[in-house]
Amino acid sequence: MPFSASIYIPQKQKGLNLTRSEKLCWYSLGALVLYSSPFLFIENYYDYRFPQWAYYPSFLIFLLNFSSYFIRITEFENLNGHFDGTLSFEEDFLMINKTEYKYSVLENLVIYGNSFCGEKTKNYRYGPTYANGVENLISFTHNGFKVEKYFQLNSERHLDKLQETLIHIITSEKIPYKREHLNFINEEYRSFILFELFIGKLIKEKRIDYRDGIDLIGLKSKQAEEFKTKYCLK
Repeated sequence: MPFSASIYIPQKQKGLNLTRSEKLCWYSLGALVLYSSPFLFIENYYDYRFPQWAYYPSFLIFLLNFSSYFIRITEFENLNGHFDGTLSFEEDFLMINKTEYKYSVLENLVIYGNSFCGEKTKNYRYGPTYANGVENLISFTHNGFKVEKYFQLNSERHLDKLQETLIHIITSEKIPYKREHLNFINEEYRSFILFELFIGKLIKEKRIDYRDGIDLIGLKSKQAEEFKTKYCLK
């Protein structure tokens, strides 16, 4: 069950540190506009035609811009920060850089873990194709002090391990139950039998509404009826 990850410290804003393909794309586009605009302006307003060779540099600049689409295919986003320390979920406590925080005393807990190194970004036309998996966050209040840490998931299997760990500590109520804690489990992991059994338990104990439980698990009509028969009908 123990899960550990490297703590990530952001240093630069994402948009201020361009990758190689982004620089090539935007700088060449800017150069193309700056180079071509005077020619087009003069030809349109002064009825003068430049020789064809004058436009050859524009074609070369366009080729540079086009090449950025190939560079991006294997490119990762810039890290824009560094790693410092580790965090881990143990059986009864969270450990951050050798400091233990018991689950039972954590307040305002938020856990977001849905980004892993090597996943495709939402950049479909330009910019890096792959992410570094550092947009994961844990935040809580302990003894009146807020603690907030970003961390890296270095593979899809690492993401699986985090979700399995969260399901364990939530369903075993190592973290005192709150409805919002169920949202820490990503939708694609809510079909795990352990999570379904816990939702059934909550419904039986009237700690969660039946319809809310069905929506959380994402059951279809026939499955929902079977679930209702199993957990809701006496």
